[in-house]
Amino acid sequence: MDDLEDVKSLLPADSNVKDLKYEASDVVLYTGSEDFFLDNSQTVKEIVSKIKKRVEVRPTQKLSHDPDKAKSKLKELLDDEAGLEEIIFQPSLGKVIIRAEKPGKVIGNNGDGLQEIREETLWSPQVERVPAIDSKVVDRARELTVEDPDFRKDFLHEVGEKIRLKKSVGDEWIRVSTLGSCRQVGRSCFLLQTEESNVLLDCGINPSAEPGSAENFPYLNAPELDLRDLDAVILSHAHMDHCGMIPYLYKMGYDGPLYCTEPTRDLMIMLTLDYIGLAHSESANAPYDSSHIKKAVKRTITPEFGEVTDITPDMRLTLKNSGHIIGSSLCHIHVGEGLHNLLYTGDYNYDNTEMLRAADTNFQRVETMITESTYGGKDDEQTPREESNKKFLSKMKQTLNKGGKVIVPVFAVGRSQEILGLLADEMDRDYFDYPVFIDGMIRGANALHTAYPEFLSEKVQDKVHRDNSPFLKENIETVGSYNERQEVFDEGPCVILTTSGSITGGPVMSYLKEFADEPDNSLIFVGYQFAGSLGRTIQNGADQVEIDGEGIDVNLDVSSVSGFSAHSDRQQIINYCKNLRSTPNRILCNHGEESTCFSLASTLHKVLHVDTSAPQNMEALRLN
Repeated sequence: MDDLEDVKSLLPADSNVKDLKYEASDVVLYTGSEDFFLDNSQTVKEIVSKIKKRVEVRPTQKLSHDPDKAKSKLKELLDDEAGLEEIIFQPSLGKVIIRAEKPGKVIGNNGDGLQEIREETLWSPQVERVPAIDSKVVDRARELTVEDPDFRKDFLHEVGEKIRLKKSVGDEWIRVSTLGSCRQVGRSCFLLQTEESNVLLDCGINPSAEPGSAENFPYLNAPELDLRDLDAVILSHAHMDHCGMIPYLYKMGYDGPLYCTEPTRDLMIMLTLDYIGLAHSESANAPYDSSHIKKAVKRTITPEFGEVTDITPDMRLTLKNSGHIIGSSLCHIHVGEGLHNLLYTGDYNYDNTEMLRAADTNFQRVETMITESTYGGKDDEQTPREESNKKFLSKMKQTLNKGGKVIVPVFAVGRSQEILGLLADEMDRDYFDYPVFIDGMIRGANALHTAYPEFLSEKVQDKVHRDNSPFLKENIETVGSYNERQEVFDEGPCVILTTSGSITGGPVMSYLKEFADEPDNSLIFVGYQFAGSLGRTIQNGADQVEIDGEGIDVNLDVSSVSGFSAHSDRQQIINYCKNLRSTPNRILCNHGEESTCFSLASTLHKVLHVDTSAPQNMEALRLN
């Protein structure tokens, strides 16, 4: 391949490079020379300038120190302040993974710590932050990411070889097929095709559909989708309506890469494992099992925000922050040599929140944009966040002052952390001396947030660096068992954050059975309650509901506080499109109710004077 020949021509005579290969979109050089391993920056700079690819130099197994010797040396180098927890050697990759509570103490000023590790061990270090909260789910996710490094090396090389295949000469066409989420919320899935490539964007379930029904899943039987020809899958973020069917692809024969951020990968593991567990608890069959999740994780490639990554011979992917949940991405795909640029938004929030920064608008070129429309209707307007915060805190204080309990049904990922961030500020005030209990999957989601603070808002990052993490406040207590839940029942005034957010199951059912008949208690909704859910029934004023076959009187104070949504409202979507560095020529509206998609498409056409539409599922649209 030409690139590798160019690399060879630029290597110094004494570089002693034993192996030179593609690993996904990168070029990796395995050297047997200590001098070249430790001092290669000038050569790497010249190679990158020539081939326009990322280049990494790693040691051969023969060069690296014995793992036991290297482990002892690492323990000498890293002081107690680093909080060293685990050292994992991957000889075939020439890497040592160092997991520590404070990665900065390992990396050192200007990377001095990493260079010292290289010099003293002759291993290539990779540093990962240990979650500040113990979680079996997060531990399992981390285990899967380092399992079978020999397979990983071969897989990445195979992906790299396919990316570099010579392009055929022919008609340069681009089309997108809508396999889900069009004129509806749920089962997001798009197929992007060129003469060279087939790439899937998201693959989720429809949570509001009957489990196991055709409406529950994307149109994976579409004639244009052949998993044997699929080159890559891109996951915008880990909510089940976007990631829920990705393991199924691997069950049905897909064997290629999955591209997403590290938090998205870990959350996908957590949510899909829970999905399987929930199906089993209801004596139902999940469409896949844990082996298919494992297969997906072993093939996941995690670019950093802003990193340009070749994913097929004619497509380059760039992920940027979407502001929706931790790790959520706007997916920009550059097709051909300047032929076309597609921006797939997934879900995004064009507003700064407690936990996250607003969605990124810095895209140099965008010809086609596929935007969500969840709250794009003409009457959809978010309550300003500051006003929502005040209303929530006022309701909470009223209940606590009466000696009551505040029940807040939340989704494990996103909404729970936003509310916890708000409460963390209150915990710094003298008046707040109440316990905050978290129940359900929230603990695992919180643990994952503590592992990736760099994906959070500057406010939260600053708190973490000052050892004032909103996830580690003394007031926060985790509920993880039946007995611990019984102790909460006997507790005085307190706040309870619990799943599920729409009261369709989970620990919240136990709390309602125990506390719903007491007028001094309160239930505060901070998320959308979909039609047919118990949450919607209570929100609509029901004075009695049935839980586990038992009639429960609803006498507690029920209120709803909007403004905590992780989605952009109509005006924010319009502002985002207007403020993009490059105005799209065409906008496709999806991920909203039918009337909402049409309404938003019409408004964007009038405001931006560009071509807009709200396609239905199973359409195929040529983009160029």
